[in-house]
Amino acid sequence: PAMPPCTILIAKPPVAVSTKFVYENLHANDLKPEQHPDVDRMIEAMKEKNLDLLCERMGNVLETVTIPAYPVIQEIKEHMMACGAAGAMMSGSGPTVFGLFDDKEKAVAAYEAMQASGLAKQVYLTSIYNNMR
Repeated sequence: PAMPPCTILIAKPPVAVSTKFVYENLHANDLKPEQHPDVDRMIEAMKEKNLDLLCERMGNVLETVTIPAYPVIQEIKEHMMACGAAGAMMSGSGPTVFGLFDDKEKAVAAYEAMQASGLAKQVYLTSIYNNMR
């Protein structure tokens, strides 16, 4: 199903992450069930167009490796959440972070705050393009 309508803030900190490093240091057997994304319920939330529920269920197990090595990623996530994101998560193996906003004005203010924070080298604001009605 299509994503619920939202505005997306994307922030890339000034660090380079080795995907090889992340996967070599991922201990998948040691992960707790709550560290995994709840994909089935994410799909349900998308069908219901419920952004908050979707954000509650998303997750990225690769954060367990990347964030301890690059704490700025967690700082960016926390900054986005403090600025009103419904959810924030690292993309792939990192270091880029995205935040989902249900209100465009909040997203614009978060974009400006992220630029001013110095946490990210590159900051972008965009929206979902698969919004089938």
